[in-house]
Amino acid sequence: MRTKGVKMKLALKHRQSQFRSRQLPPSTAGFLLAMTSLCTSLVQADTPTPPFELNVYREYALTHDGDSAAGKQLFEKHEKLTCTACHGVAAKEKAGPDLDGIGSKYQREELIRSVLEPSHSIKPGYEQAMILKKDGKLLNGRLERATKLAVRLLDTKGIQTDLNMSDIEELKFSEKSLMPDNVVASITREEFADLIAYLQSLRFMVHSGLKAGGEEVPIPRLSKPITLHQLNPEDLRFENPVWCGAIPGLPGELAVIEHQRARVWRYLRDAKPPRSELFVDLSEETHISGNQGVMCIAFHPDYPNNGRYFLEHEVHENGQVKTAIVERRASDDRRQDSGRPSIRLLDVDQPAYNHNGGCIAFGCDGMLYAGFGDGGPQRDPPGNSQNLRILLGSMIRIDIDHADGDRSYSFPEDNPFLAAHRADPAVRPETWAYGFREPWRFSFDCLTGDLWVGDVGQDTFEEIDIVKPGRNYGWNVREGFAPFSDQYQRELETYTDPLFAYAHGLGFSATGGHVYRADPESSFCGVYIFGDYNTRRIWGLRQQDGKLLDVRELGTSPGGIVSFGLDENGELLMVTYGGLIYQLDLSQAEYK
Repeated sequence: MRTKGVKMKLALKHRQSQFRSRQLPPSTAGFLLAMTSLCTSLVQADTPTPPFELNVYREYALTHDGDSAAGKQLFEKHEKLTCTACHGVAAKEKAGPDLDGIGSKYQREELIRSVLEPSHSIKPGYEQAMILKKDGKLLNGRLERATKLAVRLLDTKGIQTDLNMSDIEELKFSEKSLMPDNVVASITREEFADLIAYLQSLRFMVHSGLKAGGEEVPIPRLSKPITLHQLNPEDLRFENPVWCGAIPGLPGELAVIEHQRARVWRYLRDAKPPRSELFVDLSEETHISGNQGVMCIAFHPDYPNNGRYFLEHEVHENGQVKTAIVERRASDDRRQDSGRPSIRLLDVDQPAYNHNGGCIAFGCDGMLYAGFGDGGPQRDPPGNSQNLRILLGSMIRIDIDHADGDRSYSFPEDNPFLAAHRADPAVRPETWAYGFREPWRFSFDCLTGDLWVGDVGQDTFEEIDIVKPGRNYGWNVREGFAPFSDQYQRELETYTDPLFAYAHGLGFSATGGHVYRADPESSFCGVYIFGDYNTRRIWGLRQQDGKLLDVRELGTSPGGIVSFGLDENGELLMVTYGGLIYQLDLSQAEYK
């Protein structure tokens, strides 16, 4: 059996030269949905379609509208495409993502590329997993569930296979989609245009959001949208940036994180000409995958004097991927890292490969806060977010200025679960609130003390929360204002609803922002500004005493919105995953 297993591994290596090993990560954030398995992978042409052939299909579909009714017939009944083997439309989840609303989510050009180049960008959670069992058997499909002890694989025929980790020799994720590259070879270019027309017709008709009780909230557009000023020129694009913000004590400079290069740059926006200088390179200690890398940085409130700063990134140790929070020191002039080793504060095992969270920040109280996702892969099957004995699916709060024994931090005495921890040591005393799916970005309004979180949704809703200590925000029992699953529901449990939720159609991946406070005379003062990675819409909302007052659409980003930040004056910045940073100019618009 061992010899057979070796042969299988050699065959796998030969057949999948583009594989890379990784543990199971806007949203958010890799983030553009490619329809990973539009048709079953069992149908393979003998030879791939030459690139120039694909261009013929592309150009034809771009210049011909196609017949959506004919495209629907192709989607549902074509013998070689067999799209319904992997996809549904508002139906039971299959190996590929549900396509309901796909026409709202992507422009025609993006839909065309998703089919012609299925491996260009794969939706997180739908990567092709390949498992080599210890008996030599090779399986592939989508990882539907993953824990330390077992995984569940869903193949392109819809068959579920449960496997114990002890029976697995090797688990890898492919950079190749489950959908064959040459699938369009089985149809004509005219039929391809029809198929795209059908996909484009799958739209949500959503024009409003939801507030307390699930009541609809209209979202009118400003009569004059806000202005976006591009800060870095095209020749100074960053590679997949995920965070940007001021560096305390260095006016005119911004810290920018490159997600998968694991680097932090100082961007000297006021220099003539502007330039970037490396602050720290963490590539040697960071685990990199499609949704994992360096996520966030938080400078100590007294950074100009002590040079302490903190990072959240993934590590790979003893076969396990973890999300770690580390402390580092800057050089004496605070313009680069000192080169001293990182100090590990804490880490969280990641059972799958997505929903790691991705934000750390100091609160108005000087404590360090961090957010962790449910660990994935989808729907939180182990109920991590409802489990106070682990940190997945929670917001935490720690005191990094006072060590406690062997720990380099302590638990603030007013943390809400500290008493429960003393009664049951398995309860995590770091927890501040729980019941989150993927709290990708959060921020504080230090005028009010409010902690704002953008929590990325699953099937139907994205949500914005104002987080209070000790609260349970519902996932995966609830999503938005609606019930989701009763598997981990507990009697007499109280779930806190979001301040605001919006259904898929308006957007598909919430990116939390900031309350604007830079100009007290501005009509935007006190407005929480946030956005959506996929639809690129920028919104503002107002609330009073935890009750939503109104929501407005402020404008549209040129690229997928992965993060918002603040410069040294409190003016808003916006980070797009395509490499450009923008400043939001609110001076010529009015919030009304």
